[in-house]
Amino acid sequence: MVNKKNEFIELNNVKLVISSKNKKLYPLQGVTFSIPHNTKVALVGESGSGKSLTAASIIGMLPSNAEIIEGNILMNGSNIVNLSEKEFQQIRGKEISIIFQNPKESLNPIISVGNQIAEVIRVHEKISRKESINKAIQSLELLGISSPAKRFEDFPHQYSGGMAQRAALAMAMACRPSLLIADEPTSGLDATLQQQVLELLSNQVQEQESSLLLITHDISVVGATCEQVSIMYGGRIMEFGDTKTILNNPVHPYTIKLIESFRRSKNNRMTTIPGSVKPLVDELKGCPFAPRCYKAEKDCYNQLPSLSFVKKRFVACSKL
Repeated sequence: MVNKKNEFIELNNVKLVISSKNKKLYPLQGVTFSIPHNTKVALVGESGSGKSLTAASIIGMLPSNAEIIEGNILMNGSNIVNLSEKEFQQIRGKEISIIFQNPKESLNPIISVGNQIAEVIRVHEKISRKESINKAIQSLELLGISSPAKRFEDFPHQYSGGMAQRAALAMAMACRPSLLIADEPTSGLDATLQQQVLELLSNQVQEQESSLLLITHDISVVGATCEQVSIMYGGRIMEFGDTKTILNNPVHPYTIKLIESFRRSKNNRMTTIPGSVKPLVDELKGCPFAPRCYKAEKDCYNQLPSLSFVKKRFVACSKL
């Protein structure tokens, strides 16, 4: 956001509406942040804050009843909001890839894992079937899967959870995309597996000089993985900047409470933020965090704070 020449992805005031027969939801209400080239960025927030829909907006995988009604998403300076599905298919896998929380669900159960990886390579690199198979086997080997030629023929149900995660990553990185989006890749894993997955992600994007957008509700996992962090709440960015700066000295009330909630109090119990994220059934008039904020005053409910550069980071709070 500071040096625009280095940005691969820029989201500028992105607003999203989801329509049904009886109502409308506004899950994204002016999302603004950026992902520089060759940089690992975390997008952190509670469930319902809009993280996954932000990722879906970037990669063109929104539900059919969802529409971006304002703002733009730039990839290398070009707006990709209104691209057709055919145009997005050329971007997915080649420029931007995504892996999901449950890798087995994102793999086709009736096609061998190796052939799924080979197909992605063949579509984007326009090479022969034999060449794509060889590259797929190499991808499996690079991700630490033993006997890759043999495992090429196995189906997703024959892979353990850890191996399926590696296979999904192999498929996502096979065409050396500029950006890998990892949507809650460590959710539900124990601490050891969490660390292994994060190291795997970090090493792969670093090796290929790609960018990473790590989507997570767990702010405790981003410190050792990402250079930048974007804190999201109620469909908006609350705080965005250098990870160490924000983790060591958070200034937005939500960021402060989010970090506190992952630290043990003196009686060894986790602290929590009172209240919960509310569905956004109307366009915001004030700060979405105001009903839960210990600093909130009357004007916080009526004025929507914009992102301002404060104390070496961008922050949306009128009380700073």
